[in-house]
Amino acid sequence: MTDALQRLPELLLDAVFLVEEDGRIAFVNPACHAIFDYKPEEMIGRYVLEFIHPDDKARTVAEMGHVRDGKPRLGFENRYLRKDGGVAHIMWSARWSPEDRLRIGVARDISRRKRAEERQAGMLALATAAHSAEMLPELFRSFHEILQDLLPVCGMMVVLQPGERVVYASSPAGTAPSRTQGWHHVSLTAPGMLFGEMQLDLGRSGSLTAEELDLLEFTAGQAGAVIERLALHADLAHAARYDELTGLPNRRLFQDRILSAIARCRRGQSRGALLFIDLDDFKQVNDQHGHMAGDQLLQSIARRITSCVREADTVARIGGDEFVALLENVPNLEQAEAVAGKIQQVISTPLVLGGCTLVPHASIGIALYPEHGEVIDQLMRHADQAMYACKAARKAAEA
Repeated sequence: MTDALQRLPELLLDAVFLVEEDGRIAFVNPACHAIFDYKPEEMIGRYVLEFIHPDDKARTVAEMGHVRDGKPRLGFENRYLRKDGGVAHIMWSARWSPEDRLRIGVARDISRRKRAEERQAGMLALATAAHSAEMLPELFRSFHEILQDLLPVCGMMVVLQPGERVVYASSPAGTAPSRTQGWHHVSLTAPGMLFGEMQLDLGRSGSLTAEELDLLEFTAGQAGAVIERLALHADLAHAARYDELTGLPNRRLFQDRILSAIARCRRGQSRGALLFIDLDDFKQVNDQHGHMAGDQLLQSIARRITSCVREADTVARIGGDEFVALLENVPNLEQAEAVAGKIQQVISTPLVLGGCTLVPHASIGIALYPEHGEVIDQLMRHADQAMYACKAARKAAEA
């Protein structure tokens, strides 16, 4: 019976340590090999602190002092360095034997539990970063930092489609890494959509563990959801400020632009012009040729007006067949009239739509800043009235 009890530690899955007062290991059972990768004879005679993770040594020394002072401890946790270079998370129960002048400890390997806790905390951090993300480079920078605590990530790059755009790279390398030499590629997707790839250097080639694959798939899923959300927000923001048919700024964006232009004119004591452009007899095009032809005509008119102004100027569609052109730094009425004449001439170029040749015309009214107004309403009203006067003059000439 006595011999059986003495051999009991050999049957335990937990490691049993007997440690002398100076910290030298006097005995350790065979379970240490599975936990620490050391055989008992490789640990016996060495100081226990040799195996402690450097970041945990100070508090381990303090814990050893408590035990030596006769205070049994249950559930103390620290980290050991395994022979294979890995880290073992250990939960200790220990007491001091004054008769033997030995510290008796039982060590349980809780590495799997710790990894699960760290992975769960990391996944929560990834989800939190995804929820608050407003820009993709910042998102993937956060993902990189989080993943470094969970995986041996040596490098990371994110490439999006179309165009193989690199939106994040942990190093200034200008080209995407090869699919060898330790780089692993994970697709960034949403249902029915492929956005690109997240490419990680894990420092080794070969297949990943199931846990690593689950973590990377979760990360990719979070990234795909963010890309989809940001794209949707960008589409909505664009739709709120641009005309869907022509792609020109709409009334809302035009009002923002003219407010900014008026402010610049005031600061610089410069002048500007507002052209109100209305297509003549546009309803007849819809009635005779259909709304599709009418839409194509509006798209063509938008391109023609835009070709007549400078890049710094603004052309907008404010409704139906009504367009405006905002010209900055226009010194006098003659220059504004020259631009208006050019627009009328270009608009009147024959256009073939659906097998029919159309010759569109436009009436244009001009308002100058500050002569005809210093606020939007005054300028718009003057330009609108001038446009109707132009339209009436044209009809009178045709009568």
